[in-house]
Amino acid sequence: MEVVTILWTVCASAAMTLALVCGFVWLIERRDVANLMLCILGVATAGAAYHELGMMYSATVAEYVVWLRWYYLSTFLALISQVLFVHYYLGTGRLWLLGVTIFTRCVVLVTNFFVYPAFAFSDVVSLRHVSLFGDQVSAIGVAVTSQRQWFAVASTILWAAYLIDAAAQASLKGERESRRKAVAVSLGVFVPMFSTTVYTQLISFGILQTPISNVPWFMAALVMMASQLGRDFILSRRQRLELAELKSQLAHVDRISVMGQLASALAHELSQPLAATAANVDAGLVYLKAEKPDIGELRSILDDIRKDDRRATEIIDRMRQLFKRRTIEMQAVRVEDVVQDVVALVRGESTSKHVALRLSLPPGLPRVFGDRVHLTQVLLNLVMNSIQAVQSRPRDGRDIVVEARADDARGEVEVTVQDSGPGIPADVADHVFEPFFTTKREGTGTGLALSRTIIEAHGGRLWSDNATQHEGATFRFTLRQAPSAEHSVDKTRYPSTTREGPAREAPA
Repeated sequence: MEVVTILWTVCASAAMTLALVCGFVWLIERRDVANLMLCILGVATAGAAYHELGMMYSATVAEYVVWLRWYYLSTFLALISQVLFVHYYLGTGRLWLLGVTIFTRCVVLVTNFFVYPAFAFSDVVSLRHVSLFGDQVSAIGVAVTSQRQWFAVASTILWAAYLIDAAAQASLKGERESRRKAVAVSLGVFVPMFSTTVYTQLISFGILQTPISNVPWFMAALVMMASQLGRDFILSRRQRLELAELKSQLAHVDRISVMGQLASALAHELSQPLAATAANVDAGLVYLKAEKPDIGELRSILDDIRKDDRRATEIIDRMRQLFKRRTIEMQAVRVEDVVQDVVALVRGESTSKHVALRLSLPPGLPRVFGDRVHLTQVLLNLVMNSIQAVQSRPRDGRDIVVEARADDARGEVEVTVQDSGPGIPADVADHVFEPFFTTKREGTGTGLALSRTIIEAHGGRLWSDNATQHEGATFRFTLRQAPSAEHSVDKTRYPSTTREGPAREAPA
């Protein structure tokens, strides 16, 4: 097999491999159009290699002309994909210049198939044989250059002008990354394509009598562009991992901040079962000193001690779970369990601040797909915000309603937290979910932003609106329903917590 055939085949194979990789990346991330342009350039380079081999091994002028006419299609795709790559990669350049460049190359391509023998020539008289890597290949010998070729030259100048303009605008941004990209485009796109354009024009005007070959230059541009996208992909992935770690740290800090706000209320909440346990132990000792201890009464005392111990343990377990750093672990979760976790944590706070916390959880709510601890954090943030919001109201007007309802048509469960506070001011309504935005004097501005991030990671939505029926604000979030076959639906009713004190526990 001839050396030329081997080299051009290797180039075509490498170009198609890069095209497949870039095409696969684009299918995963459709917004990354630069990868699509690189895929098209790879296909165009492989097509150019095929057409060039056909021209170099043509035995007659007629055969050579057929290959040459189709060769214009490969070069058209190569030039257009590169100029569009620059447009999407740098995000600069004058759009009118880009449009004119593409239009002129389209004119060249279409005209090429309506004239004979090709756009650049009025006639190809003969071929000549030249040596390339020790092989004898065909090249244009005697030909008449068409005046149309000057139009092709003008389109090439426009193409070069757009690349220079785009690179210059990127450099003038003053950012280090923009300057690096501008240099990469200049070296990886402009230099190879300017070289191949000059080489092709010299052949078209009869100054050089060598085989037409753009594949080496196309490959140079392809490799340089692919290396830049690969570098950007690695950096982007690293940044995404760092961002994910930062979000995890912020979520952890936010949980600790909320628990700090609840510290006094939780201490009070824990003191109640501990005090009750101590009182029951003292009462039990008194009964044991009697000549005939009342076994039934002692059994009742022990049951009370066990209930108080379980209550304290549950509070501590919920606190421990919220203090842990962890990633989202998706599983089927009962919304009622999440609500009860939050109620147990804020019961002391709501009671001490005279807030009526009412629940509206219909029986038969389907389970949702999510992480119980992270969902507890979201709901805890919303409820704590509402508790703080209603403090400006009289004691008998401090109301918070936590409601959940299933939307079977959408396959979702919507959870609502509605308060009777002053509502969300219109001038800040569009900013409440922005990171570090807060209207509280001591707030950090991370709670709502992190809550939205957590809900979106669960495939749901979190938004807010001012209540329409009464004063106050409403926060809503949706969660995807878990597959019904995975767990049966629990129909336990959950009562409300009022100002007068916590409601009795629902039976297990």
